[in-house]
Amino acid sequence: MKLLPTVLAVLLVVCSAVAAEAGAVTSQNPDAQAATPPRAKTTAEELLSLTPESASQLEHANEAGLIEIAPVSLPPPDAGPCDHFGWPIGTMTGDTIVVMYRRLPGHKPAGADMPDENLSGGIVLRSEDGGKTWSKPYDLRDCMKPADRQRDGLVPLMYHHKWDKENTTGQGYKVRMPAIGTTRDGAVVAVNPHGVFRSDDRGRTWKHFPIALRDDALPNRALSAGPRLLDDPQLGLVAFNSGSASSLFFSVFSSADGGGTWQSTEFPVDFFQAEPAAIAYKGRYLLVTRDETTRRSHKQIRWQPGQKPEVSETNLEDRPSVDTVDLSLNPLTGRLELVRSERYHMELWLWSMDPADWHTGRWTRECRLLGRQGKFYSTADGFHPAGAVIDAKRGVQHIFIYSGHPSGPAGVFRISRSLDTPRLAAALGPKPVRAPK
Repeated sequence: MKLLPTVLAVLLVVCSAVAAEAGAVTSQNPDAQAATPPRAKTTAEELLSLTPESASQLEHANEAGLIEIAPVSLPPPDAGPCDHFGWPIGTMTGDTIVVMYRRLPGHKPAGADMPDENLSGGIVLRSEDGGKTWSKPYDLRDCMKPADRQRDGLVPLMYHHKWDKENTTGQGYKVRMPAIGTTRDGAVVAVNPHGVFRSDDRGRTWKHFPIALRDDALPNRALSAGPRLLDDPQLGLVAFNSGSASSLFFSVFSSADGGGTWQSTEFPVDFFQAEPAAIAYKGRYLLVTRDETTRRSHKQIRWQPGQKPEVSETNLEDRPSVDTVDLSLNPLTGRLELVRSERYHMELWLWSMDPADWHTGRWTRECRLLGRQGKFYSTADGFHPAGAVIDAKRGVQHIFIYSGHPSGPAGVFRISRSLDTPRLAAALGPKPVRAPK
């Protein structure tokens, strides 16, 4: 179905500027192997592939200054087989946004090429102007010592099951899903399948902790973190970990030395939870996590250090293939808000709740942020909106998603939306209206 070019021209307002800054391009890779199935083009428009209805609604909201969509990093012509840029997560330190994403052959191995040396679980960029322009992408592996970088071979340990099945050494860093966060003193700490990294200058330079979360430091477990690292006054850095299909545990990983060493505490829960999105709220942690027992819903967890987690049901039910959410407290409305994918029809939705109603698990569906053409894990892939950042100074939330084909290519995008959720919902409603100024 043909897109609306005038709408996309409005929405993708900084495509050319971002492409020039980040080295992104808009041409199909001419060196793709003939055996590779046909893929989407690498233009921002084709990777997003908005439905006409969604594009029309977004145009109304964009004209009112309530939402903006722009590329952050797209696969360049020389991306080779690792042209799937995905799972972006962000954090903010001062006025600087730092985003990390993965560069892989694909989400789905079938139909994707085998990886080359460009495969990376941690590419970072930074922006000092609210996401308008971005630094050149930096591969965090480049600050690792050669022995640490090569410990698990070409493919990181936790990707062996997809991309290097014959590698049975068991050596490497035991991190499956990435996390990122800002410490109380403004440092940025990133965790990914290559280990733990820290920047003390807002993402300009990085250092690697060679032992942290390595196989010999975590002999019996692995970290498959929720997207956000938090800095607890007593525990230090905190990462909330997925359980496993057999253990059904909620795990809390903590580091009292800024990321160099980690401890974990496990709590049994009655379901296989995955990739919990967390915020600190009034001395406790509120989390929304995927229920991987059925893969049809999200559940809530409330936890306070030294106590057992409290699990509650929600009305966030779906068809299979639930995605990781973003959870935040909107400083303008005072409400908790969720950004949540509905992958069965490739849509991205905003939900909200009064914090006083947490115990009910009843969320209000506010508005659809984006609708994409295609079928998930077949002809379309996205969105992983986890790890969004609140930019209170600009009055917006920056949501980072990926969109493209499950076997590549895919690109990383920014959705910057107003924190005035009622006005945004009015503009993006089923019958878009001009939001009052």
